[in-house]
Amino acid sequence: MKYNAKREWDKTFSAQKEVAYPAEYVIRIFKGKYPHLDLTKNYFENKKICDIGFGDGRHLIFLGELGFDVHGIDISEDIVKRAQNNFPFINSNNIRVGSNDKITFDDDYFDYLLSWNSCYYMGEINDFNIYVKEFARVLKKRGKLVLSIPKKTCFIFKNSEKFSTGYRIIRDDPFNVRNGEILRVFEDENEIKAIFSKYFENFVFGSVQDACFGFNYHWHLVVCDRK
Repeated sequence: MKYNAKREWDKTFSAQKEVAYPAEYVIRIFKGKYPHLDLTKNYFENKKICDIGFGDGRHLIFLGELGFDVHGIDISEDIVKRAQNNFPFINSNNIRVGSNDKITFDDDYFDYLLSWNSCYYMGEINDFNIYVKEFARVLKKRGKLVLSIPKKTCFIFKNSEKFSTGYRIIRDDPFNVRNGEILRVFEDENEIKAIFSKYFENFVFGSVQDACFGFNYHWHLVVCDRK
């Protein structure tokens, strides 16, 4: 049976009983102070941010607490309606159906984009450059793009199958959600920078190399500015 992302993620989130905690490194990026990154010096109050692929909404709550004017997109009506019901304090018009290639907001609209574990899902597109262009379209000049991208050694690529150069079909997802999905895979930070640099600059990279009880949580962390 052909992979259907909407079906699989609707099923996953409908079975989830409670909203998960925000990702550790999302908290660190927005609240931490590091030699190469300190977003805390920025003024978040009423700045527009979009969480691309917000899922259960775990980051919507956190970003709202930071003072952001929170927006989000996800791929299905069911996921969006669930978030609108769960988070009535967020303007329902700010939570919309959308995707990496169709962010359903105006040009130059956001001060920040957050794409946490979501920008590399390809679906039917299979051209990552379309996503990069769309991220740039909705971000204001000097707006911040915050990404997490799995390394090629991440557990999710175990036993995956080559689709084409830079793209792999997932075959052994331990959570049984992504099998059959095509994901973008990058060789290293240099390739990420090369792909994004047409529209973005001032790249800051972090790295997660976590052997977590049998799962290799290996991720690239990326923060950059819209040119």
